[in-house]
Amino acid sequence: MSNQTILWASVILPWLSIFFLKKEDLKRYMPVALFGSLITTFFMEIGISLGWWVPHENIFPLINMPPISYSAYLVGIIWIFKFTYGNFLKYLAANVLIDLVLSFFILSWFSRRGIVDIHISDLQMLLLSTIIAFFLYAYQCWQESDMAIKCTPALQPSANKHLDEKEKKQ
Repeated sequence: MSNQTILWASVILPWLSIFFLKKEDLKRYMPVALFGSLITTFFMEIGISLGWWVPHENIFPLINMPPISYSAYLVGIIWIFKFTYGNFLKYLAANVLIDLVLSFFILSWFSRRGIVDIHISDLQMLLLSTIIAFFLYAYQCWQESDMAIKCTPALQPSANKHLDEKEKKQ
């Protein structure tokens, strides 16, 4: 199997699993998934600049970025939150388990195939992924809190907005 086939499959197959999600779950967890992809994009760029990893093969238009950031990682966040949100220890355990598989097996396999060279240890990659997981959980907690609605009322759907006293009387 060619590397291009593997990369395209890593983009397309995770997105197909979205059809098995309820619309409400997708709407609820898509913001944290996009935030996670943004954070990983940021860390990927830093990692490329610092030489932590060097991508050798990508797919268009993701020239410098592994496509996994915009597919399997993004969709994986949605699924993890769907099954574990509300129980932090369950979330952390699921994340560490998945990050172990990613760090010690999948990325090593990508490296052996010549898709990417990784110059940090598997343990460092696991630590980075776990730190990102903490930020994602905190973001989702903030997103669902009353504080998020007060901080960004114009960005919330109208069904989520709190009514002012004037609007309540009308």
